[in-house]
Amino acid sequence: MQKNLFKLFSPKSIVIIGASHEPGKVGYEIINNIINGKYKGEIFLINPKAGKILGKKVFKNLLEIKKNIDLAIIVVPAKICPVVLEEVGQKGIKCAIIVSAGFKETGKKGIELENEIKKIAKKYQISFLGPNCLGLINPKQVLNATFGIDFLPSKGNIFFLSQSGAILCGFLDLADQNNLGFSKIISLGNKANLSENDFLEFALNDSQTKIILLYLESFADGKKTIEILKKNSKKPVILLKAGLSEKGQKAASLHTGSLAGSNEAFEAFIKKTNIIKADSLRDLFDLAKGFSFQNLLQENKITILTNAGGLGVLGADAVEKFKVKSLKLKVKDNLELVDLSKETKDFLKKNLPLACSVENPVDVIGDAKADRYKIALESILKDKNVSVVLVFLTPQKMTEPEKIAEAIVLLFKKYKKPIFTCFFGQKSVKKAIEILEKNKIPNFDSPEKAVEVIQKMQKNNQIFKEIKNVGQFKILEKNKIKKILNEAGEQKNLKPEKVAEILKICKIMCPKFKIAFSEEEAIKKAQELSYPLVMKTACLDILHKKDIGGVKLNLKNIQEVKKAYQEIVKNIKNNKVIIQEMVQNGEEIIIGMKRDEEFGPLIMFGLGGIFVEILKDVSFGIAPLGYNEAKEMIFSTKGYQILKGARGEKEKDINSIIEILLKISELSLNFPQIKEIDLNPVKVFEASRVSLKKGYSVLDFKIILS
Repeated sequence: MQKNLFKLFSPKSIVIIGASHEPGKVGYEIINNIINGKYKGEIFLINPKAGKILGKKVFKNLLEIKKNIDLAIIVVPAKICPVVLEEVGQKGIKCAIIVSAGFKETGKKGIELENEIKKIAKKYQISFLGPNCLGLINPKQVLNATFGIDFLPSKGNIFFLSQSGAILCGFLDLADQNNLGFSKIISLGNKANLSENDFLEFALNDSQTKIILLYLESFADGKKTIEILKKNSKKPVILLKAGLSEKGQKAASLHTGSLAGSNEAFEAFIKKTNIIKADSLRDLFDLAKGFSFQNLLQENKITILTNAGGLGVLGADAVEKFKVKSLKLKVKDNLELVDLSKETKDFLKKNLPLACSVENPVDVIGDAKADRYKIALESILKDKNVSVVLVFLTPQKMTEPEKIAEAIVLLFKKYKKPIFTCFFGQKSVKKAIEILEKNKIPNFDSPEKAVEVIQKMQKNNQIFKEIKNVGQFKILEKNKIKKILNEAGEQKNLKPEKVAEILKICKIMCPKFKIAFSEEEAIKKAQELSYPLVMKTACLDILHKKDIGGVKLNLKNIQEVKKAYQEIVKNIKNNKVIIQEMVQNGEEIIIGMKRDEEFGPLIMFGLGGIFVEILKDVSFGIAPLGYNEAKEMIFSTKGYQILKGARGEKEKDINSIIEILLKISELSLNFPQIKEIDLNPVKVFEASRVSLKKGYSVLDFKIILS
């Protein structure tokens, strides 16, 4: 596959099947772009009408071409694409771009057509891009094999993958005005053959690529994406994901399912990988500029230089605002406004007007010209405490934006420390910004955006330094669980007694319980347990049993057991009940799993009660979980402080929670027929009780099968 991608990006010869004589048609504009881009390889055109297009001979069919061809670009109606692709395969062409639309995006018939071309591609080992795509661009090979833009983007270090051709066009137009250059540009289309995963693997090993940008609306194989990104140890990957809203989400049958939507799964994916999330197209562009122009930060010490006190304050506020709370990152890994050295401050006091501030942010005040900016900036860059500088400027009457920009460029080249700018304005600073960005100094529209980009660059650098997860739990008696699940047959809701068996095999602790089908049996079974007891309906279809009178607590004797049974059966109209030893102490939590279509098992953690029902204070992780990931899931919730022992309370057994999360992760990976798991509530005891092997107890549990 990778060998084919080299030919896809750097073909020595191209054939356009469906070449058009008519300007404005896709089959014409692709040829026009390839020729105008000064592509150096051979170009062959095919159209049954023959003739010439843009001075190039047109062949009637592939058989007329006797030479070998590296890449076929197919621009014919969808219904004849299978025939054309068959001819491409017979010709021995191993790479293709299917620009044609009319496939799975159109419905049932389109899906059938797409499946047909996939079979043909497999038969002839053809790697193809599309269908329903714009094409690709390789600036270094002066190849613009698209119909979207009429210019060749600048050469650079950005590898851009987009699932939307229209967004790609707009982004490239914006990039052209902001000195952003690209190594490769790909419009993914329907991803029937080549997907983002194939191109990610290529880009991570591409010497011409420094950063990778993605705009995706769906993942071809989210689990594979995670595996690919695990191997990435050096290149920033920035992703803008569309389609995260919950509109149209199907009703879920368990707590976990109702809380685990597409956005939650995506956020878990971000946490699991070293990928950087862009929040908007503008954010994607700004991050691209920051990472492309500057190197990853080596230290977190930032100094702000400004001629406007207001911008300096906003910048300082932003440094605090964008700090990341995570067990993965230590305090020193967030940006920090550095305290300038005594030598630097003394120099600034001596060489700047008295009204200037020599503290960080350094304020050279509103009448500063280029000479004052240069004096202050050079002094700051010389300071060994400073690792990155953020320069603000507002255009006032005496300001010299272009001269100041030139001074910044000169010092940037001299000291080679990262410099970011916010020249705040439009008309007055336009030329100055052009000077900066032409010399790879990124400028941003606001202090907040500049700081946000720098913080994400700093965070990304630290993520690459992370220690790998350790401590995954292994299930020893998988065959026993497999037998239980096989015996369930067509059951959707696994019976409680069977769920309990599975939890016991996984060494997940639950209170003793019995099942009863009559009042007499309930009384008898109660005598086999220790009071106080809990009785609850065993009806599998009820989510909130307590709300409709399906749970009775603190039963102390036979009479109370009898009364509880009668009331539950009357309320629920079902005579099957569970009688369980009551657990009175501990903090309630919820742990669960929902199988996500894109990423696989999605593990959930949260505190019980109001935290999960009202505040939805939950976190998610994608299996397989490692020890550090499970710990991070707990840490990232607001309820973590309660578990740690807030307001005089003793710390709860957090290690027990990590243990359950790891076991549920492993259970869900080993048995794909399990669709959802709910452990709710789980009582977690004080950490001091661990020695008694009672760190937690799972009070209620459900498993739903697919």
